[in-house]
Amino acid sequence: MNFREYFIEYENCLLCPRKCGVNRYRKAGFCGETAKLSVDSILLHKGEEPPISFKNGSGTIFFTGCSLRCPFCQNMQISQNPIDKKFYNLKDFFYSLDKIVESGAENVNFVTPDHFLPHIIEGVKYLRSKGIDIPTVYNCSGYQSLESLETASEYMDIFLFDYKFADASASKYLLNLENYNVVALRGLEFLFKKKGNLRLDANGKALSGVIVRHLVMPDFIKNSEEVLNNLYFSFGNKIFISIMSQYSPKYLKIGYDKINRKLRRDEYEQIVNLARELNFKNGFIQDYIYGNDQYLPDFNEKNNFEVW
Repeated sequence: MNFREYFIEYENCLLCPRKCGVNRYRKAGFCGETAKLSVDSILLHKGEEPPISFKNGSGTIFFTGCSLRCPFCQNMQISQNPIDKKFYNLKDFFYSLDKIVESGAENVNFVTPDHFLPHIIEGVKYLRSKGIDIPTVYNCSGYQSLESLETASEYMDIFLFDYKFADASASKYLLNLENYNVVALRGLEFLFKKKGNLRLDANGKALSGVIVRHLVMPDFIKNSEEVLNNLYFSFGNKIFISIMSQYSPKYLKIGYDKINRKLRRDEYEQIVNLARELNFKNGFIQDYIYGNDQYLPDFNEKNNFEVW
């Protein structure tokens, strides 16, 4: 089977909603990446949601760069201006995918994938050409081009989809974007129609469908309430949601004083209680630990990825 070595999509890049149109064969796009595939880490991640990590761990590929570039990013070490990049050609990438499968990973988990979607598609096609049907996971920020989601949905089984902001004033303050909510909801509506709710096997392992993630942040509790209400009224109470307490200001950029502190227990419990009041049937809730960054990934310590 023939695989592409040159990707025309990078010549005038429109892969994310930024649609910066940069020729990434000549320079980096808004995401901070050129057309060279850049991967920081490949590891068995046992800290994803239980159906994703399951028993052996999720075979997780952390790409560098990001098209959203949140100033509070928990993966700041690699998502924005990473110091030491490791570039992969397709042969190296395919070799890594083989190693993930051989490791016994429950799935192949592509983290922050949208700006490298053409490479990822070739990787999935490679696995399929070998008859390997391991589930594939698209682990994304929620700020996704509908056209890219349509393409990704043909190759991805599971979508871990962030829904960060429902309040336009919050996304304006933190992202300088007022349309995040519109873009994220549009993406979720498409995915639920195309892929459906998360589907598990008889043992509780994720096979396909959507999990919606939300990170609760200090001083933006009303935003989190709006997120849960939007999810409930748009998709019902049987969708799989994941409510996260792991916010940390450790890597916070200057100028965002509202969130320059830890999340308090009462703030997090307010959102957890709302989820219970709305009677969400399927979901995951992190343990709350104040003043402890154990949930915060450290890409200098690849074994420090315990989350749930």
